[in-house]
Amino acid sequence: MAYKKTTIDLGDGDFKMKEGALSKQLGIPIKQNIPMALLKKLVKKENGSKFMLNGKERKMTPLMKRRVSLAITLKSRKK
Repeated sequence: MAYKKTTIDLGDGDFKMKEGALSKQLGIPIKQNIPMALLKKLVKKENGSKFMLNGKERKMTPLMKRRVSLAITLKSRKK
């Protein structure tokens, strides 16, 4: 599946990101909202550590960590 790229405008600049990439890495349906509590729990994991999510073992990668951090930042922005 090819990712749809979307542009995020932060006011002082904008950037492109792959829509649904974090959801796919975590095995969560794209339409489902990722809870902030889960994101905060994941950002504390060390790179290379393994964790269980939805009954499957996952591995924290540097890319996943950056995506989780970005998701926290974007979710906490004031609208």
